[in-house]
This record gives sequence, C-alpha cells and structure tokens, in this order.
Amino acid sequence: MVKRIDYYFTISSPWAYLGHSRLKSIAASNQIDICYRPVNIIEIFSKTGGILLKKRSEERQHYRLVELTRWSKHLNIKINLHPQHLHASDHLANKVIIALTEMNIDPGPISETFARAIWLEDQDISDIGVISSLLLNHEIDPKPLLINAQSKTIEDKFSKETQLAIAGGIFGVPSYVAKEQIFWGQDRLDLLRSFISNNN
Repeated sequence: MVKRIDYYFTISSPWAYLGHSRLKSIAASNQIDICYRPVNIIEIFSKTGGILLKKRSEERQHYRLVELTRWSKHLNIKINLHPQHLHASDHLANKVIIALTEMNIDPGPISETFARAIWLEDQDISDIGVISSLLLNHEIDPKPLLINAQSKTIEDKFSKETQLAIAGGIFGVPSYVAKEQIFWGQDRLDLLRSFISNNN
C-alpha cells in the first residue's frame, strides 16, 4: 500500500510548477501524504550527468520551450517562458521549504506560491525581500523562518536531502517516488496515479 509520495523538486523547475496541482490532487484523492524534499539540482546534475539549461545546445533549449508551451496549453496553466530572473538562485527558497517542514507547517501552499512568483509573476525568488513578502501573504512571520532557513542546520539538511536523492537514483526534477518506484517528470503523473491505484 502506498502511504506517501516523496516529492523531489526544486522551486525554480518549470516542470515542478506545471505538475504541482495534479500531484496534490493525486495525494488528496488517495489520502496519501506528500513529503516535500527540495534538492540542489546543480549538484544532482554534476553527479548524474545532467546538463544545466544555460549549457545545453540551442536545439535542446529551443525544444524545451516547445514542450513548455505544449504542456502549458494542455494543462491550461499559464507560464512565462522567459522570466527575467530565470537563472536566479532558488537555494534560499528551497531551504525555506525545508524549514517549514521542520516546523510541521505544510510547505505545499508556499511551494506553489514561490513557483508562481517565478513562472507567472516574474519575481526574483533569490531576493529575501520577495520571499518575505510572499510569506506574509500566507500570514507567516518571515523573520524567524528566514533565520532558521539560513542556519547551518537547514543548510546541512538541504545537502543531506540532495545526497539521499542521488543515492536513491534521482537524476532530475520533479521526481515522485512511491514504494521506491521513481516517476521522473510531471508527464509521468498519470503513471504515478495508476501505480497508486493498483497498490492501494
């Protein structure tokens, strides 16, 4: 029986953004918990042979935009294909998600808000002021949370989650893991749904 989905992602992934609401729907309809596990995709790529976007060939970069356009239309989810702060670091935002989890606060709504800030609202998610404002919109006091998110404890947790992801066979995001089965990419969510149905 599937009791939880381990969700490996990074805030700046457009594919995680496109899959977020469907993941929540799958979990809710099956009464399954989502374990949010942000990772350092730069480190994962360096260890598993992935190529960062800005280092990919023009052909691959072009096709990425084609696919994002197709999926955006298919899912009826708006997306800005050329956000101004595309290459801004999302490390602090990822660590905020970890800090929320450590505080037993559901990080799902904040994860979605952070992703929308990048892919819909053209905001700089590396800016601590932007993060603070987004947290306030959820009635969360940003000051203690950001202090915690920037602590060595959370930094170590972020690193550990990344290492555990690599050890578990994760090589890209978003990846959804149920009963040790990896489903890589938001386009595998229907397969994840079927797997859960067949095992519950």
